[in-house]
Amino acid sequence: MAHEYPNPILYQNEDETITLIDVPQSICSAQVKTGSQCTHVLFSTPPLQAPYPSIEPRSEKAKLKAEQRLPSEDVRHQPFPHELLAQGLAEIRAERHRSFCYQRSFRPSDPHSSVKSRQGDRSPKAPEDYFGEPELLVSALYGSSSRKRAHGFLGPFRVPSSALSDRYGFPHGTNLTHTVITNPFAQQVHLHVADSGAQYTVPPLSTFLLSKVGHQEATYFSEAASKIFPEPSTSAAPGQFDLIILDPPWENRSVRRSRKYQTRRNVKEDPLSVLQSMLGKHIAPGALVACWITNKANVRATALETFQMWGVSLIEEWVWLKTTVHGEPICVLDGIMRRPYETLLVGKSVDAAVEDFQVPDSVNEVKRRVIVGVPDLHSRKPCLKALFEPMMQDASNYRALEIFARHLTAEWWSWGDEVLKYNWDGHWTEPAELDSGASDA
Repeated sequence: MAHEYPNPILYQNEDETITLIDVPQSICSAQVKTGSQCTHVLFSTPPLQAPYPSIEPRSEKAKLKAEQRLPSEDVRHQPFPHELLAQGLAEIRAERHRSFCYQRSFRPSDPHSSVKSRQGDRSPKAPEDYFGEPELLVSALYGSSSRKRAHGFLGPFRVPSSALSDRYGFPHGTNLTHTVITNPFAQQVHLHVADSGAQYTVPPLSTFLLSKVGHQEATYFSEAASKIFPEPSTSAAPGQFDLIILDPPWENRSVRRSRKYQTRRNVKEDPLSVLQSMLGKHIAPGALVACWITNKANVRATALETFQMWGVSLIEEWVWLKTTVHGEPICVLDGIMRRPYETLLVGKSVDAAVEDFQVPDSVNEVKRRVIVGVPDLHSRKPCLKALFEPMMQDASNYRALEIFARHLTAEWWSWGDEVLKYNWDGHWTEPAELDSGASDA
């Protein structure tokens, strides 16, 4: 029986304000051009069968004590109207009587498929070295700033046509860094790193820059974008983008515990400060700019201040509500210690030349959307290409950029120091039959 490559959107209401999305499949679908079928399946972790054990204070006295340890603005701040989250879940449950995710593929040796952790076998988290992934963090590859300076910035580099019939080789992982690399072809190409033996699959018509987000890198990025986009499009000037998505490394408790990536606090150059000063010139008139934030009030304020610096006005607020396979939130909606959702602020570039656009007068006029999905590996977010593409002025001809990306996306640009993480071939497997009603392998 032929394998079917499902739509990552399992449910969506008519006005597109409530969506159920499959996280791994959203990334799979993003590896090919829109309308094409991905031929491989992304390895995942077993989906949550039940909510996490509660870590919330049990008594009013303990709750008050916990609140006193939090910044006062966080105690007063409700990141997203909880009634909208409850309504969204209720609507999906009424329309869908099966699992909230597709069947997942995970390795039989996955320790989390049989071994209980401190919080039971309910957690989707797995060790970073579980997959045997080669180290491709920029800081690990270089080790010292002098080596980076010796390497310098190269390119842009266009993968040659010989890569269509055979993989294209690089002697060392450093050859993939600090160089804007473009796959100019309408099909995937494979890059092989000789010293590690690793192979990475680059989606069609995609471009990436594997580097940190620093001042030198930003200057190079701007030069490369102008070279690759030397002419204006119908909606963007040279070097500009119609859609920019950011997932900044905000500081939070979960990240501090996991130590999986560097945050704004523990890097020499604050990447958000770098972007505040340079990204505005790459935002096309009328472009959409989206930024993932945590549930802390000061993070939201920083993101909105950054929007203002770029001439971007908040027009929508999306939330990714994380659930079990049965549609239960992974923890209580109004928790003090943990909340089951992450927020995406969506803004639009304010330009007098853009017709029919009015800035919302207040936060109450901001459109809100609820995206429901069963979480996967730590920090693996759903790819939202399928949701943003219909919002483009011309869905068949637009320029998109994802910053702090952890995977590549067909026809998009991606920039970050883990940009090839989930494009390593070890994260993928041959397809098996997927049952949209299944929740486990």
